Amino acid sequence: AVVSTQSTGDSFVKGHKSREKSIANKKGTKEEYPELYKWFWQMYEMLLSKFTLYFSKTLFDAGTKKHIRPSTMVQVVDYRSKIAEFVRKSKAACATLLLNTSNIKFAGHGCKLHPSARLDQPQEYSERFEVLFHAGKEAQPDPVDKKSIVFLYNNVVSKCFPPYLYDNLRKRTYFLCLLDENVFLSLTYYSERAERTTEICRFLEDFRTNLNFSKL
Repeated sequence: AVVSTQSTGDSFVKGHKSREKSIANKKGTKEEYPELYKWFWQMYEMLLSKFTLYFSKTLFDAGTKKHIRPSTMVQVVDYRSKIAEFVRKSKAACATLLLNTSNIKFAGHGCKLHPSARLDQPQEYSERFEVLFHAGKEAQPDPVDKKSIVFLYNNVVSKCFPPYLYDNLRKRTYFLCLLDENVFLSLTYYSERAERTTEICRFLEDFRTNLNFSKL
């Protein structure tokens, strides 16, 4: 699993215990934070962790790993590390977080567009799916694998197909997890894996649950 609700809560509580020490009143007694404040602070920290993942390419392009790595380590959940760890553990070829830009204005990571700006879509349909984060031996997903992932995504979204595909010719297996509108995570294996592989299904379900704050 990516992260348990309990572990997330424990990290949050530890952080608040240290903050409570700084608001002791003159009599030396600690003042408890209101529950609503705690909830808002927890939501803030979870949002920060989520969008550190979504905008990681922009963050890393703007700075160096030396400066970015310490800041990601203090997040409540370091999703980048969780994905990379599962790739190694499950012996996946790679994991890729993709953004479907075919129906939105997107000029590149970190770019701001005027509302009236016009953009030409890439000729290759699979190129309209921007890589937000990729964990694997290569810096980018294999182009043929990416086309298979996009094919699977379209079937899942438009035809309600199961988020699973096995390419018998190339002997590769693809799993998909829809996260937010136009954002999804894929896992690629260079071998045949069963659709209901417990380890993989549990990871993807837990990842989506934590990223969408379903148990917050």
